[in-house]
Amino acid sequence: MLNPPSDLALDFQRLRERITRKASSAWFREKRREIESLAPYDPGRGRERLDQLLATAAQQVPHYRALRDRDREQLGLGDFPLTRKSDLREHFADFISRDGTGRMAPGAFFLTQTGGSTGQPVTLLSTAETGGLSNRVIRERFSAFLGLPDSGTVLNVGLLFPGTPLVEAVMLPRPYVKWNLRGYDPGTPGIVADYEAVVGRFPVDEITGSSSRVVALARYCLDRGITLRPHGVVATYEHMPDGGRRIVEEAFGRPVTMLYATSETGYAAFECEQRRMHFQDDLVLPEIEPVGDGRAGEVVLTPLLSTPMPVIRYVTGDLAPRPTACGCGLPGTVTDGLLGRARTSLVGLDGTVYSPYALLAALAAAGLPDFQVVQYEPGTLDLVTVGPAEAAAACVRDINTRLDAYFGTRQGFRLRHRPHDDFLFTANGKRNPVVQRLPLPDTPERSAYL
Repeated sequence: MLNPPSDLALDFQRLRERITRKASSAWFREKRREIESLAPYDPGRGRERLDQLLATAAQQVPHYRALRDRDREQLGLGDFPLTRKSDLREHFADFISRDGTGRMAPGAFFLTQTGGSTGQPVTLLSTAETGGLSNRVIRERFSAFLGLPDSGTVLNVGLLFPGTPLVEAVMLPRPYVKWNLRGYDPGTPGIVADYEAVVGRFPVDEITGSSSRVVALARYCLDRGITLRPHGVVATYEHMPDGGRRIVEEAFGRPVTMLYATSETGYAAFECEQRRMHFQDDLVLPEIEPVGDGRAGEVVLTPLLSTPMPVIRYVTGDLAPRPTACGCGLPGTVTDGLLGRARTSLVGLDGTVYSPYALLAALAAAGLPDFQVVQYEPGTLDLVTVGPAEAAAACVRDINTRLDAYFGTRQGFRLRHRPHDDFLFTANGKRNPVVQRLPLPDTPERSAYL
């Protein structure tokens, strides 16, 4: 283990002392008791949560007013329509639970917003009591499954919000010091400096992040002879190909555990040792709706603790094989992995690959009502838009100016506005935010270009 810079070593030690103190507080003990009480998989409680959710939705949510006169005892999940991202975006207020006077129930509410990776963000309402609870319980379940220590250090290379600190304390579900690193980009001095200051200089109990960034971290360690031996490696957001899994296992001495989640429903499933995905049905109920020849289906999720703003039968757009059996001993609906989260990098003029997330965030922040990025040739991205063409064209000019300043003339990519083109859809009707028609080289993504 290399010696860390003295200021970071001091920050790390202070955070370890802080979480030790806070772990003895009454607040922490109460939260841990709640999580531990829900951690055992309980299908009976899951059915009770579903009944309560459906009854609340039918009686108190304007979007489901057509079901209000149905007999509560006969009301089933199949009586509710499918919910799509556009429904949540366009009818936000109608999804909020209200009493007979039209008022929301008393309590401490907060708003969350998805990242907008499909074109536009979606706003959701939750309560202080239920917000994040399902995620914490599912994290506790797979932490136990992986044998993670009760307290430790996690190295996070996931998708980060602007302003996320390099290191922070996270108390729930287990108290950990968390290092937050952006995707490795050798052309960005700040990112290089963070990796040099952190990776291999601190003990790591868990590595977590988006699939492509976990693979990039593994390559970074292998190239420099850095040895990390975490108790678990957790990847999410994207499908990880077999080649990526082999690189990660070689670098860290642990197999990858895939965690499936959506921004709208939270964590929903994780892999067992046989690489089958186990949904946590008592907290997030899955349906696999058949498409095509029926051998695969579209993943539809109902988070059972979403009563302030019921999200019922949410269509994720992801595909999974039909449910199967598994002898590993883990409970829940089981599928042989997922089929619908492939890597969608962008290819620059010189063949360098780039993460799409900074570009998607910039387009969403510019206020475009709807868009899709399509790539047919290196260095050029077709931007398909709807709505006023001149406003979108101004956005393209602004972003291209920023890309010019970063890339120069012979690298990177530029946008080409296509206001009259049609959106492209998958065979099952899903419109992805990025459609990549080029073969992708097996190299790390760069990320810090906007």
